[in-house]
Amino acid sequence: MSAAADFLRRLARPRLLTRVALALAAVGLLPVAIASYGLFDVNRAAMYDQVQRTHIVAAETTAARIGAFLAVRQSLAAGAAGNPALGDPRSAAAQELLRQDLDAWAELGVLALSVVNDRGEEAVRAQLKDPAARRQVAAALAAGNPPASPAASAVVALSGEGRLVLRFRVPLAAGGGALLLVADGAALADAVRPVGLGEAADLLLARRDGTVVWGSAPSLAAFPPRQVATALSGQVVGAGRFRGREGELVIGAYAPVAAASPAADPGWVVLSQQPSRIAEALAREVRRRTLFAVGAALLLILLLSAVAWASLVRPLREVTRAQRRLARVGGSGTSGTGDEIADLQEAFRTLERSLAERQAIDHVFLGRYQVVEYLGTGAMGTVFRGWDPKLQRPVALKTVRLGGALAVEKRRDLLATLLHEAVTVARINHGNVVSIYDVQDAPEGAFIAMEYVAGMSLERLLWRRGRLSPAEVILLGGGIARGLAVAHERGIVHRDIKPANVLLGLDGAIKVGDFGIADLVAAAAPPADSVFGTPGYVPPESLEGRGYGPSGDLFALGVVLYQSLTGMTPFAGRNVAEILKATLFGGFRPLRQVVPDLPADLESLIGHLLERDPARRPADAARVAAELDRMAREGHLEWRLEITPAEEGESPLLALEEERRMAAQWMPTSRFVRASQA
Repeated sequence: MSAAADFLRRLARPRLLTRVALALAAVGLLPVAIASYGLFDVNRAAMYDQVQRTHIVAAETTAARIGAFLAVRQSLAAGAAGNPALGDPRSAAAQELLRQDLDAWAELGVLALSVVNDRGEEAVRAQLKDPAARRQVAAALAAGNPPASPAASAVVALSGEGRLVLRFRVPLAAGGGALLLVADGAALADAVRPVGLGEAADLLLARRDGTVVWGSAPSLAAFPPRQVATALSGQVVGAGRFRGREGELVIGAYAPVAAASPAADPGWVVLSQQPSRIAEALAREVRRRTLFAVGAALLLILLLSAVAWASLVRPLREVTRAQRRLARVGGSGTSGTGDEIADLQEAFRTLERSLAERQAIDHVFLGRYQVVEYLGTGAMGTVFRGWDPKLQRPVALKTVRLGGALAVEKRRDLLATLLHEAVTVARINHGNVVSIYDVQDAPEGAFIAMEYVAGMSLERLLWRRGRLSPAEVILLGGGIARGLAVAHERGIVHRDIKPANVLLGLDGAIKVGDFGIADLVAAAAPPADSVFGTPGYVPPESLEGRGYGPSGDLFALGVVLYQSLTGMTPFAGRNVAEILKATLFGGFRPLRQVVPDLPADLESLIGHLLERDPARRPADAARVAAELDRMAREGHLEWRLEITPAEEGESPLLALEEERRMAAQWMPTSRFVRASQA
């Protein structure tokens, strides 16, 4: 897309703040001053609506986070309760099972596992040794035991010593009792905080019987009666304006906490409220600023634009960013359309899809794998950290979306291709390739169980450090090239080499993952005259419609090494069209201008990898690996992934960088072929 066309597109669909400024400039000073008096009630209504939307987003988001928190712990408890070894809870096998599960789940806040009979009498217990944890476990196991009915106490929450403790009860598959899982509820308590709702706001988690689980208000008596009555029905999500017990108008919202199954329903609801005087104050501020700027049209535009940014655009963007972080929209590579309302809607749709996929994977892998933690969402699927109880090892579980609209034969062919690729990759026993363990079919795609690499991706390392030293890049490139070499020998082309697909283990491992997945997605429904890949990493010959081969992986490797050295990609742009144009026709900044101490042979190798003509690139990945290994031997280099204490926490800019990340997608080829021939 040309610069002129891009300008026209932005002009046709400007950002919300730009729309406000243009409207003010068009009508002039006097009409704005007159309209501000007549439209004061409209401004006030808009503020009411904005605060109301903020509250319903907060209630739904909090309910979703709580539901996900409960679902993971309930899934763990269900998996353990289904083990036949607990048929005899006093046996050595049962005790060893509980001990192993407690060790594996301690990092998720699990404090104890207990097996009780139908009368509530305890047969065996495994718990942490910490004295404070022991007191919490004792209180949780004593509460409501035995229960009035099995469903009445599926989840029990207790607050004591300033902390929240949860107990999950799941009947044993062998019958004759139940498994009790006691977990720390600190993460759940953190979710029930009125962060971002503004002054005098309350957020509360309550049971449908009217008792409070946790929140910023001491009881439901602080909320309007009509809001409480509607919320405790637990059937709907909603928001509105209500009269408080003292007659004050209150803006509030409510949302039920969804459960994975009726048996696991905790019967909880989330309520939020805020006095309407907050919205009134915002409306009065708009009017005051408007009247104050009557004498200067330019100042009027600037002030009202500032108010619009502070009261509308920025809150919308913050809510959108929060939703993206929750659903990992950044992992999908979308950086926003520039339309804040559309971005917020897209964030909600992605969150809904992410939660649906999580429920789907829970059912598909229930017989073998336990889903432990959500890791991220990308263009080709969602990734979870899981646990294989049969082999007692962690795994990474990745969904591959094929789309429900595919014909049966097409879907069967794609799944056969995926299975063939997985079998081929599974036969690769190499330290620089992520191992594949299992492949299963599912209604919306397929699921792959693969090796879980404890560490981080190269992408995250670059986000945190900016760039790497030449010595680190030599060792890193050698590992990636060795992984590509062994795959290319078996006829497997990656098609999507980029930092996100390079995993760095804390044990010093350098592994390339997702072999064959991009190829499968590209074959699912290829648009005409298009190529599938990540902009900036796809080689020129593929953008010209000449296919993708092993040499394309070497070009992408050159981009990764350049990016690792400089902190930026060689072919950049403000949008996909500019990136593709730079890849086809533009140049890149010489490496030595950015890295003065760069070894000459490393600079030469990267330059050859980035050649536009594939015939001028290195012959194969094995030769690239051999050259990088030679540099490492001569320099006596050794790879180590060292994470400093400052890097262990999240960078304040990390969420913003996730949103700007480019992901694999379809890109046109024909227009560039015509442009290059013209």
